[in-house]
Amino acid sequence: MAVNIKQARKNVEKKIYDTFNILDKTGKNSEFYKQKFAKMSDKEFLDFFKQDFPIKFQMMTFEIDPSIEDIVKGLHFLKVPISERVSMPFLYENKNGEAVQSLPVLVVFLPLKRLKQMVQKKTGYSVDIAKRDYRTGLLIDTDKNANSTDREFESLVVLGLDKTLHELATYRADSMKAKNEFYNQINITGLVSEKDVPVDPVDSIARNLISAYLLGCHINSNLVNMDNYLPRTLRKRNTDTSGVHRQ
Repeated sequence: MAVNIKQARKNVEKKIYDTFNILDKTGKNSEFYKQKFAKMSDKEFLDFFKQDFPIKFQMMTFEIDPSIEDIVKGLHFLKVPISERVSMPFLYENKNGEAVQSLPVLVVFLPLKRLKQMVQKKTGYSVDIAKRDYRTGLLIDTDKNANSTDREFESLVVLGLDKTLHELATYRADSMKAKNEFYNQINITGLVSEKDVPVDPVDSIARNLISAYLLGCHINSNLVNMDNYLPRTLRKRNTDTSGVHRQ
């Protein structure tokens, strides 16, 4: 069946302009492509769309900056799914070779803006967490940029991201026993969940340090202590061992 190039081109242009008008309320993107396409013949128009990613959305800070709601409306208009189930054959396949699927996950990048650093400024990126002060639990030297800042933790609290906050303050911080179990689980199965590895309150370098400082000031706390007992005392509470024994 012969294709009416002029009618097809008219439909394509309308689709492009309608999509841009959803994302760009100023109309500048639509106007840009109207002027661009007006100079093209039908053959040039067809060749233009043979290149990779021919249509590009032009951003302008504080002026042309679509919200997430606008992006979702644009995707619905184009009938593009926002999420889909991902096949994970590395985890499981049934007897027919069909892979287990994940829960629906995002298939597009939404422009979630990075929070500004108010006081601290990171001048580099770390790829390791090997260099650590085992007195305070903080990363040091070339790995110190991997530390989570106070501003980042405050932002997580404000946004109500409690699960993320818990993970960054334990498994990804100085809970060394839980961290090792996390790594071990990932090496064995390829993934891990918080429910798989419980965190012992005593398993924190920083907690133990602050607790020791408070005890030195004759102040008891519940950071690692329970019912006014030290963890060391509780571990020996139900044993026959008491006191300090020297060989």
